[in-house]
Amino acid sequence: MTHRNVETLIGRLATDPELRRRFVDDPVRVLHELRHQGFELSAVELEALAATDAEAIQSFANALDRRIRRANNGTESDTHHK
Repeated sequence: MTHRNVETLIGRLATDPELRRRFVDDPVRVLHELRHQGFELSAVELEALAATDAEAIQSFANALDRRIRRANNGTESDTHHK
């Protein structure tokens, strides 16, 4: 396992509003789903990612240029809603 999977997952959380919304609602479930889809994450990485501050992820996502974000199809505003 390389640290690359953690970096990729953080990037997806920052650029995919639907994944981010689901992660905020239930991070453990989303991480386990991703693990079952082939993301290799150690138990330590799962625990650390689940404990990551959702506000920090949202703030980072809001700071990204819109051209590199996925369209949210109206399902989430650019601000954190929880």
